[in-house]
Amino acid sequence: MTAEPLVRDIMHTPPVKVTPITPVNEAAQIMMDKGVGSLIIVDDNDNLIGIVTKTDIVREVVAKGLSRNVPVGNIMTKNPYFVLEDYTVKEAAELMGTHNIGHLPVLSRNNMKPVGMISKRDIIRLAPHYITLVYVLQSQVEKR
Repeated sequence: MTAEPLVRDIMHTPPVKVTPITPVNEAAQIMMDKGVGSLIIVDDNDNLIGIVTKTDIVREVVAKGLSRNVPVGNIMTKNPYFVLEDYTVKEAAELMGTHNIGHLPVLSRNNMKPVGMISKRDIIRLAPHYITLVYVLQSQVEKR
């Protein structure tokens, strides 16, 4: 058992999923309605096949003047990096930092199906707690 926080402790659930044929305009509306910055793209068997972010929509559709009806499958990141729900937050942060990505789908170790999403913002929310913990531990050491 680890004392470190796990991805499952801070991930957003349930994951917001769409299929690759979902039009970009519909995907953007789902993101707005759900208050998320990315969507997990799944096949008919609920297997992870991609991810699409707000940035992808701006870069690949808006900036290029493409139709808002283009399917997200045309602009998604295929075979994205992911983490399992029992990974530590540190492992997720390292993966994000190494590959310069802001969102990671979270999969179940049992069936490898999407169970959540973790973002850089989720990790940043932990920072104040760690800072406080460092000061508490430091003061305890100084008292000894």
